[in-house]
Amino acid sequence: MYEGNPVDLRMVKVISADGIFDESTRQCKVQKYDPEEDFIYLELKEDELTVISLDAKYRCYISTRNELLYCMGVVKERFRQENRNLLKFRIENGFYNVYEEREMTGRA
Repeated sequence: MYEGNPVDLRMVKVISADGIFDESTRQCKVQKYDPEEDFIYLELKEDELTVISLDAKYRCYISTRNELLYCMGVVKERFRQENRNLLKFRIENGFYNVYEEREMTGRA
């Protein structure tokens, strides 16, 4: 459903006591969306995998043709596959429309 759409990934909270908060916005692209498991697989553009913390909460903004959505979650895995940097992002509490601030229903 969201495959191919651009994503802005922003850290919102550090979970680890010794973690460092990163204010940067990371550019990604949706590779795969798994609605049954609530995971999004993201391709990280222009950055190394190590800039993404596994001990932080992120806000993931997805731009579609019709709307701008966001979800909150954590990166569960960082890995390389076929010369691409990929992230396995666990969605918490569904998607929200940025302009309406209400939860989206009817996931694909």
